[in-house]
Amino acid sequence: AISESEEGRELVGMELERDFQEWWAEVGGENEDEDEDGEGEEEYPELEEVEFEEPLQQRLARAMEEIFRKREGNGEEKDRQDRVDRLAEFLASQYDQAKRESAERDAKAQTGVYVPLHVHSDFSLLDGASRIPDLVKRAKELGSPAIALTDHGTMYGAVELIKECQKHGIKPIVGNEMYVVNTKFDEQLPGRKMKYHQLVLAKNYIGYQNLVKLTTLSHMHGLHGTGWFRRPCIDKQLLKDHKEGLIVLSGCLGGEIPRSLRAGKFEDARAIARWYRDVFQEDFYLELQDHGSSEDRKVNPGLVRIARLEGIKLVVTNDSHFTNCDEFQSHDALICINTNSKYNNSNRMRYSGLEFFRPYSELSYMFEDHLEPGIVIEALDNTLEIAAKVEVYNLMGSTKIPAFPLPDSYRGSLKDYLGQLAWEGLAERLSLHSEDPPVDYSDRLRYELDMIDQMGFVSYFLVVWDYVKFARDSGIPVGPGRGSAAGCLVAYCLRITNIDPIAYGLLFERFLNPERKSMPDIDTDFSVEGRDEVIKHVTRKYGEGHVAQIITFNRLTSRAVLRDVARVMDVPLQEADRMSKLIPVVRGKPAPLKLLTDEKDTPSRDFFRSYHGNETYYDWIETAKTLEGLNKTFGVHAAGVVISSEPLHNVVPLSRGKGGEVITQYAMGDVEALGLLKMDFLGLKNLSVIQNTVNFINNRSGDMKGQNIGQKHSLSVEIEDLDFSDRKTYDLLANGDLDGIFQLDASGGMQQIVRQLKPTSIADISSILALYRPGPLDAGLIPLFIRRKHGLEAIKYEHPLLEPILEETYGVLVYQEQIMKMAQQLAGYTMGEADILRRAMGKKNMDVMKKEENRFVNGAVNNGVDPSVAKKLYEQMVSFAEYCFNKSHSNAYALVTFQTAYLKANYPLEFLTALLKSNASNPDKLQRYLADATANGVRILPPSINRSELGFAPTFQEDYIRAKSPPSAIEIHGNGAILFGLDAIKGVGSIVAEAIVMERDARGEYTSLVDLCDRLDSKVLSKRALEPLILAGALDDLYPNRRALMDSLAAVLELRKKTQARNTRLAKSGAQGEKLRLVDSPEAADIEASLSRATVSDFSPEEKIQKEKEYLGYFASGHPLAKAFGAQELLFPNQLALVSGSSFTDVNDSDDIDSDGDIPGQSSSRELYGHNKEVFVIGLAKEVSLLSTKRRGERMAKIVLEDAKAKADVILFPHVYSFAAEHVRQDAVVCVWGKVSHRDGFSQIVAEDLIPLEDVNVIHILMERREVNAINVDKIKSVMERCGGVKLPSTPSGRPIQKRRNTYQVLAEIVDSGLEYGTLKHRFGSPYHPYNPEKVIDELRRCGFRARLIRAIDQQTVYPVQTE
Repeated sequence: AISESEEGRELVGMELERDFQEWWAEVGGENEDEDEDGEGEEEYPELEEVEFEEPLQQRLARAMEEIFRKREGNGEEKDRQDRVDRLAEFLASQYDQAKRESAERDAKAQTGVYVPLHVHSDFSLLDGASRIPDLVKRAKELGSPAIALTDHGTMYGAVELIKECQKHGIKPIVGNEMYVVNTKFDEQLPGRKMKYHQLVLAKNYIGYQNLVKLTTLSHMHGLHGTGWFRRPCIDKQLLKDHKEGLIVLSGCLGGEIPRSLRAGKFEDARAIARWYRDVFQEDFYLELQDHGSSEDRKVNPGLVRIARLEGIKLVVTNDSHFTNCDEFQSHDALICINTNSKYNNSNRMRYSGLEFFRPYSELSYMFEDHLEPGIVIEALDNTLEIAAKVEVYNLMGSTKIPAFPLPDSYRGSLKDYLGQLAWEGLAERLSLHSEDPPVDYSDRLRYELDMIDQMGFVSYFLVVWDYVKFARDSGIPVGPGRGSAAGCLVAYCLRITNIDPIAYGLLFERFLNPERKSMPDIDTDFSVEGRDEVIKHVTRKYGEGHVAQIITFNRLTSRAVLRDVARVMDVPLQEADRMSKLIPVVRGKPAPLKLLTDEKDTPSRDFFRSYHGNETYYDWIETAKTLEGLNKTFGVHAAGVVISSEPLHNVVPLSRGKGGEVITQYAMGDVEALGLLKMDFLGLKNLSVIQNTVNFINNRSGDMKGQNIGQKHSLSVEIEDLDFSDRKTYDLLANGDLDGIFQLDASGGMQQIVRQLKPTSIADISSILALYRPGPLDAGLIPLFIRRKHGLEAIKYEHPLLEPILEETYGVLVYQEQIMKMAQQLAGYTMGEADILRRAMGKKNMDVMKKEENRFVNGAVNNGVDPSVAKKLYEQMVSFAEYCFNKSHSNAYALVTFQTAYLKANYPLEFLTALLKSNASNPDKLQRYLADATANGVRILPPSINRSELGFAPTFQEDYIRAKSPPSAIEIHGNGAILFGLDAIKGVGSIVAEAIVMERDARGEYTSLVDLCDRLDSKVLSKRALEPLILAGALDDLYPNRRALMDSLAAVLELRKKTQARNTRLAKSGAQGEKLRLVDSPEAADIEASLSRATVSDFSPEEKIQKEKEYLGYFASGHPLAKAFGAQELLFPNQLALVSGSSFTDVNDSDDIDSDGDIPGQSSSRELYGHNKEVFVIGLAKEVSLLSTKRRGERMAKIVLEDAKAKADVILFPHVYSFAAEHVRQDAVVCVWGKVSHRDGFSQIVAEDLIPLEDVNVIHILMERREVNAINVDKIKSVMERCGGVKLPSTPSGRPIQKRRNTYQVLAEIVDSGLEYGTLKHRFGSPYHPYNPEKVIDELRRCGFRARLIRAIDQQTVYPVQTE
């Protein structure tokens, strides 16, 4: 009171703090409560608890007199007494005021409210741990009338805040904790810049626009710092220029004013505050915070003093980074994840633990040890004043479509222009000249054009037409259609789509109708390379400030966050790996930790046991659980692009992606909520594959000039004009050869289904794409569809009116359009009404469905349908609608599927080359597709620095192909081969590869290792790149001895270093003369000579192929499984990818995301091969572990079995290992019979038999389809039993057989002229070991079967010698 008031300082005239504290202790007396050590705690009692024996003023006067006497000795008694009396009177009044204020504060603490103005959410990436819905709910609980969101440097969560606040009746305050620099924000000066925190809030819509502009400018032009310290910055002048509608707070301890006070520069701090006050007037506030630090206690009194001196209001904030106080440990873990630290690091970044959403009652008491209570109460009240200043403004709105600019020469309206383009396009599509189009086309086109105009989408169609036309004119591949837009005839006429909706029975109303008020989506697929060009085109056309891509946020998933928190808490890596692997992945998504820790519903009992039975694990997993789902990083949406009629920085803040792309700071849903026009430009890799394949095919004649390789020279393919009845294509699909086939190669489950279905039309392919989804899979629709397709189950229709609707899908409800047609044709709905019904059913809108049921049933009855049938049909529609799919989308994508299948079936060399070229940067996919090429007999030649291109390329140089092909190469496609691309060699990369190719093209082939190193700079071609080139075989054309090359490499590099140093010295000295070339030096000649007469032995074949596998992803010198390819064709084993659910390519790594966000093929192996399902696999034993049982110590084994595309664990329990032990060895090619075991989301094979491939034989039976029946199957089994066939692994007594006879697999191959595509095969269970296999064949033939013995390894018939 004395120091903070002018009257008090005048009365005392000196510092009395220490004396007053002594007196205070005297007033309170000594503390009688002692601690354990007998020391009394130095605590002063609350003043109101002190009982005085005399009136307060007299008591204070006496105390002051004693203090003055001690201080001044004997002075003028009268003056001293006067001063004492006045001071006592002053202090008494101060005490009375303080007591009143304290009582008011206590009362208000229970009922008071404030507005949190300094709040961070998880959009302060890896710094904030609050979810916006939780923050808003907390504000509602505490009675706050408003809440601000001020994430670090961004506005990511602004729209979500507004949406959540509207739900709860709270005012949203959009803000940003910005970074201010004292230089020009867009100047990149050397050295580190001080970046000061500054809280900026939008007061109204103009303020929002200015905040958006400031945020955009800071990200687009004001990024300062590097790495973790890189921040988007503004400067004060920029802030001043955009001050209208903004409220500014001085910020946390990182603000410029607090930093000056911390440094003891009060006048500097005061001057800065004065500048902000002068600019923002009553909308600038000084921000008081107390998080328990000594710096707060230093800064806050200075802020109060500045406030009084400069007439600036104070406001209390709490720097909230998490919502509730019990989330501190989780937030601390998040900070450790962000800073790559551990809990036990002593010098890491830490928060105090008070940075949460604190209630008024706590904040009102926080500052009492260094500020007057009245100051704090007033500053808290000022938060309400700020909230009252904030106006309610609406950001949401209807879609704003940019006006399409008509050509200067055109004088009509937008509607007329669209109509002209559409009618001209229809004539071109139907190859019409002067004749009129068919009535069904003309009527529909007229109807669609009227509807588009009526709904106000003319400009929208023209915008889309323009950029698709640009793509086609520029040679950029465009997909045939995507989503429901494929059902629009206008889009087809404009060549926006490439599928005839009338020919395929697609509905315009599924895309657009009067009852559907939402914006139509015309999403378009482009090639990956072409997508950026299309975005550049629309940017040029509509302006740079009007086009942006859309941001997306990556969240902490259960597996990822469990590993992150494990590192933070020092959980051993192997334990983190073990626990994360216990998390099952269902349809591409790891199970959430909340479910895993639920005792009743956990999908992994092992995970739950570890969580519940170990305290360390419990804390670790509980911490991870609270962080799961938080935003972690941002990226660029794969498809979303915004085109705006007004500058985007007026509506949405912008930023840059990692590739420099301009992106919105709002996610897709938020962008659409603002009324911005969102387009989907999806970069589809498959379109690049198709285009590259066609280019390879059409360029083949030029590549083959003068080469007598028996190939047709005049090849040409028009990808949009293929034969949809091509038998080769459907044979390929029927055989399950689906690697690289669009939408069908996402998982092994899809391959199994396609094999079973054996599609024979585009309609079948479309149905597969629609059915292979979670809903139909769970409902068992796929087996039903397959049975009906093959005539194994009768097709039934509940009413004749259904036959034309369901005929193409064999009576199975597959498409949403079928539901719409049922409503229209059975119950008299309009198509628009049918679409509303379809959507209500799909979303389970019970109110609408209940209302519509009576209407449907009554309408159907009026149309001659029995009431019970009508009710049954409605119930079926309801149950199927949830997972029925969009036919327009499915049909359009079926065309791409057919195109890829056609190219692979008819031009495998070119297709596989293009496939490898497009996946060179993805090691997992590269390995998978290399294996597929080898399995298809397409030869892959190792890389060569003198022949390879940057990417994979076809070659037709027969002599070279023959020379480079390994002896084991299978010749199916005898002409041509694929030359490995240099950029696909691991450790080389595109920069080095491009330099090698460019130099070779400019100056000719390389002649030696020395020549190569001489012509390419050491900064480009270093040892790190040369070693992979040598070990991958890229220099074999120069020197076949790879070990000798590796031994000489160090000498060559040292010589290059010396030569370059000499040339550098010459250049610096200014000496004349030519540069010394490496190849001209005597030392180089010595190295060349030593290489040519090298006596060192080359690497062994085994060493070579292992290095090839390491650097190329495949065995260039010969695959260890090459000898098994023929046997696999004969025995058709189960695929390891199907058995284990894992492959070298993750099933989620799909480029084929459809318009509904689903990824076809998201099916776990469990859906296909259930627990205890019998399987037969062939593979390479890569990892062999010998184990012992815990109880008896019996020997058993675990092997990792690998084929060309996947791997799986195989367990051999003791009774199997006892007779298979001699065959359990590293790199052995083995056949395994066993059963699938699923446990806690993981699959393995429990072996019942394991035999080397070379020991396997086949009892092959050729049968007609009509012969396949139970009687004949029993006959075959009877013959086997009579001839002494014994099934392993055990005898009837259960004892294992120690001595084995030859192994035979009984195989029936079923042929039938009625089977349109492919053949069927059937294995008869586990292998048999007959005493006399020849007798088995004789007996089978006597029974009328066409049987023979075949050796599996080489597919040779061994009995009878004269085969049929």
